[in-house]
Amino acid sequence: MAQYPIVPPPDSPTRAITWLRIFVAVGLATLVAGLVGVASQRVWISYLINFVFWSGLAQAGVVFSAAYRLTNGRWGETIRRVAEGFVFFIPLSVPLFLVTFLGRHYLWPWIDEPIEAKAAWLNEPFFFARVTAYYLVLSLLSYRYVVISIRPEVGLLKESGLAPESRWVDRLTANWRDYSTELETRNSKLTKLVPVILIAYGGLYTFAGFDVVMSLDPHWYSTLYGWLYMVHAFDAGVAGTIIVALLARKYFHLDKYVSTKQFYDVSRLLMGLCMLCGGFYWSQYLVIWYGNLGEEIERLIVRFSHAPWPPFQWAVIVLLYVFPIAIFLSRAIKEKPQALLVIATIILSANWFYQFVEIAPAVWNEQTLPLGIVEAGITLGFIGAVGLCWLAYARVVPLVPAALESDSKPGH
Repeated sequence: MAQYPIVPPPDSPTRAITWLRIFVAVGLATLVAGLVGVASQRVWISYLINFVFWSGLAQAGVVFSAAYRLTNGRWGETIRRVAEGFVFFIPLSVPLFLVTFLGRHYLWPWIDEPIEAKAAWLNEPFFFARVTAYYLVLSLLSYRYVVISIRPEVGLLKESGLAPESRWVDRLTANWRDYSTELETRNSKLTKLVPVILIAYGGLYTFAGFDVVMSLDPHWYSTLYGWLYMVHAFDAGVAGTIIVALLARKYFHLDKYVSTKQFYDVSRLLMGLCMLCGGFYWSQYLVIWYGNLGEEIERLIVRFSHAPWPPFQWAVIVLLYVFPIAIFLSRAIKEKPQALLVIATIILSANWFYQFVEIAPAVWNEQTLPLGIVEAGITLGFIGAVGLCWLAYARVVPLVPAALESDSKPGH
């Protein structure tokens, strides 16, 4: 007889949900203000920054889970399940991207001033169609992956009468068989699906970086930029997963199932990703600067020499590429939950400012800094949406897989 997984919390954290709903309302109000002409360009710049950041983070959570399965990981089953929880936000990437159509004239200059040499690729209908297709394909693959992943545990809970009432649970567990059979079916299906989702992520997110962000400055190009976009999104996803896992461990009382050893392992992954991001960034910088490549070097001059951008550019370099290496050299720091929460938050914030420095200077031509209450409002809206989506997942899906319930020793 299979051991039951930990039942989802019977009562949602009502105070957190209330605040997250307020955040969403603030974000919507700020967006509406932009639509009617109040600080419109700042609203759309902030919207695009937060869209690429939070959609990338959510997608990376599912990709982290898929990569974990591909490597036959066993060290962090609950952390993997936490990462899968971002899946409810991923389908929102499609309509959230389509919203940018309303602000396209504030963002992509080639829409109003077409570039003849690039018109076959950078034209409005083809641009919105293909980028929407990127997010749609990844949403379908991610949702399919997570549904297959969680079905055995959710079905086991429903069979035992412990699952919460939910139409989604009913659809998820339709045609349920016994737990052992479902487990074998899951493993068989994921063996085929995991490589597909990882390859799709590597390919489509690279093109998303080229299309959505690099085309903001249509005369500048870098063949490495798509990879930079992808690995920074993955880095943000791992940092976000650590933060949510730490909070879930505390408020859902999962200390037994999420040991400090598991955080040590995932922190090493985060450090490696920060090093990879820094290596890619340096590789791009070195070729452009050393070669003094005309149009390409102007982009660096703007961010490193023209106010108000240099403090933010250097802060990203220090906090995202240097700080993680220095701080994670300590083994002890990786196993201290409170310290790790602070470190992961710093790295996550640095990833947000990476997108800020990549996007804002390309389209903002004023001397003032586009960072204030407008940007805070849009950011809070996205935080609220991501948080509500994750809590909706945690309300019906057990964060502890059944296999761990039978093991009284946390860790490996």
